Amino acid sequence: MLYVPYTMYLSLNWLKDFVDIPKPISPEELGLRLTMHTVEIDSVKKQADKFVNIIVGKILEIKEHPNADRLRIAAVGTRHGARLQIVCGAPNIKVGQMVPVALAGAVLPDGLKVKEMEVRGVKSYGMLCSEDELGLGDDCAGIMILEKGAKTGQSLADYLKLKDVIFEVDNKSITHRPDLWSHYGMAREISAFLGVKLKGYNANAANWYANAANTNNANVRIDVKVEDVKLCPRYMAVAMDGIKIEPSPKWMRERLVVVGMRPINNIVDITNYVMLELGQPLHAFDASLISANSSNEPESNARECKIIARQAKKGEILETLDGEKRELDSGMLVIADNEKPIAIAGVMGGAGSEISDKTNSTIIECANFDFVSIRKTSQKLGLRTESSMRFEKGLDPNLCELALARTIELVKKICPKAKVASDIIDEKKYKLDQGPIRLDLEWLNKRIGQEINEDKVIKILERLGFGVEKDTNCPRGHLVSVPTWRATRDIAIPEDLMEEVARIYGYDNLIPAMPHIEMGAPEVNQERVLERKIKNILSGGAALTEVYNYSFVGQEQLEKLNIDFSPHIRLSNPIAAHQTMLRQSLAPNLIENIKINQAKFQTINVFEIGSIYLSNEGELDKGAGKGNLPYQEKRLGIILAADKKAGAFAKIKGIVEYLLLCLDFTANFAPVEIVPDWADKEVSAKIEAAKRYIGLVASLDDKIAKRAGIKKKVAIAEISLRELFNLTVKQGSKRYHEFAKFPPVVRDLAFVINEKILYNDIRDEIINFNELIMSVKLFDVYCGGKLGAGKKNLAFHITYLAPDRTLTASEADKVQQALIKYLAKKFEAKVRDF
Repeated sequence: MLYVPYTMYLSLNWLKDFVDIPKPISPEELGLRLTMHTVEIDSVKKQADKFVNIIVGKILEIKEHPNADRLRIAAVGTRHGARLQIVCGAPNIKVGQMVPVALAGAVLPDGLKVKEMEVRGVKSYGMLCSEDELGLGDDCAGIMILEKGAKTGQSLADYLKLKDVIFEVDNKSITHRPDLWSHYGMAREISAFLGVKLKGYNANAANWYANAANTNNANVRIDVKVEDVKLCPRYMAVAMDGIKIEPSPKWMRERLVVVGMRPINNIVDITNYVMLELGQPLHAFDASLISANSSNEPESNARECKIIARQAKKGEILETLDGEKRELDSGMLVIADNEKPIAIAGVMGGAGSEISDKTNSTIIECANFDFVSIRKTSQKLGLRTESSMRFEKGLDPNLCELALARTIELVKKICPKAKVASDIIDEKKYKLDQGPIRLDLEWLNKRIGQEINEDKVIKILERLGFGVEKDTNCPRGHLVSVPTWRATRDIAIPEDLMEEVARIYGYDNLIPAMPHIEMGAPEVNQERVLERKIKNILSGGAALTEVYNYSFVGQEQLEKLNIDFSPHIRLSNPIAAHQTMLRQSLAPNLIENIKINQAKFQTINVFEIGSIYLSNEGELDKGAGKGNLPYQEKRLGIILAADKKAGAFAKIKGIVEYLLLCLDFTANFAPVEIVPDWADKEVSAKIEAAKRYIGLVASLDDKIAKRAGIKKKVAIAEISLRELFNLTVKQGSKRYHEFAKFPPVVRDLAFVINEKILYNDIRDEIINFNELIMSVKLFDVYCGGKLGAGKKNLAFHITYLAPDRTLTASEADKVQQALIKYLAKKFEAKVRDF
């Protein structure tokens, strides 16, 4: 198990073991199709490209370096009879040897750039290379000596017959696809989008399983105990004797090197080879280094090996294959023998049981581990390996059988004297959800946006390994069973199947089309428009400051304002002890704003638009309490605070008039019978617009103000935004009216009336008296003097206008005389003539 690279490499020749790629498809074209259908391919490189300017050379002469005891100067024959002088420190070079020569300008696989240079006063024109420097093996003790058949000047890539193509895969694009971390998994994808057959796998799991499970001939008895089946749902193991540790055959070493894996020895290389081919990590232990069962009386003459899959004990130390001693904790899963841990499960094996030149019996482990556990262990240890990277994705437990079968097959092939020496151990407890998933082709095509033939859909799914059956309950429905290698974390819902069909069909084959949706202007929220307009009016021309208060009030706060708190809705989880109920008016919190800020400002003019919460239907709250549910309504609250003599009540009435005027309404103030308990009953009025009650304006009672800690004169207005909005809707939209074509007749009239008669009442009677009266404007109010007690004088500009003709003076006089008589009868109004 080696440290994991940031990319995964695929060998084209290896892929061809499992799928025939049509000749017209070049490697570059295949890389593009893989990117479009399955994974992101970062690059497509020919294997020979790694050995540019590296050729075969022949050592013609060797002499000692004049200035260094350990260096020698070799005269090397290269192409076209040329001789190069190369300084070399390797002890194994001899005259007549054929060796790899890196010429000036070559870049070795590890990134080293070769150039002409002077070494201890002697010019060197290249470099003789070892296996390690060329990335062809671990041997770094001397120069790589080439076998027979090498020709002077020949490209090293040609000599090695490096005709493979390497695909560099971006790991991030397959992090959700554990089945793609192998050549066989990628071959399955290629067969699906190219529409070619996937070749069957050579290993026959059924045959080797039956032949190996022969207890009469078992030389090794493996006792396996899995303590936590959640962390280890499957553990398979087999012992093999007759092992001889030596280098792997050339074909295996070449394949491992191509994909970035360094060859080590035949047994370790086989486990790595199977992992790269099938995606299932394996590990080989030296059977002689695993402690036996502690029982004093063995059941047979077979050698015993105890293997336990358990959680590590806190403080346990394990030296791993990289030579590091690592401290384990209780959350990590380890593989142990009867005495100690021998491997960190799914991450790296221990040095105490590794394969060495002395190994002649091995136990091969093939298991499945919980992906979360492996990820956590890898992160804690700061150790990510090829093995852990695959286990982190959530591997198919069923893959263990095939991988172990392939491993045994390769061991027997490479080590002819090797034989299975134990029963096949298979501890398993897992269950995969393989569906079936209901897939409606009508739904599928609507989601994709294009009609895909039913046969095409079925072929795509079947090539990917899915089982497809007709759903008798749906005309175009199918029941799709999920293959085990996609059932761990990947495929679960119809949308997953839709993605599979679409990507294999080809996103570039889908005809782009704009959605057939009728476009229209978004619906305007008229209530929000009105709210914004009110805020602009009050914060602009009225010069008020907006505030935002919590929607909560407290019992003590309401008691100071003489407000009955019993109808208020209580909170089950109040955010503070003084905010235990939902407010039923904006006034309490606005008054609190004045209390907090009164010491800092001479005058305070603020407003708030917020919700109130009612449990019972009130005068302004018709519709509240339906079904015994609380009712929520938005209101506008305005509060002014000034010195005692500043006339806060008159000023706030003016602000209300200004607001309603900007909204094309005329504000009327009328006596109110019922006022809030905090209000001054003598200084309060109801607010009307278009003859509808919309709110209340009042001064804060002085006694209540003192109890609440208010030191200024305060006036408050509260208006129902619901009522105001209803009036706005009825008002309709504004329309242009042409100016009058005919001149008006304007007369002034002054009436003496009882001081208790309201201006609005007499004005309404005048404007509605006759259709020729177009407007009425009050321009003077006078009391006292000759009028006498209890009387007042109201002076009006009255405009008379006929829409279809020029109005004569006599016509206007006639209407005016009738109006005077009417008002005298209605209000006992007398025309003032003094």
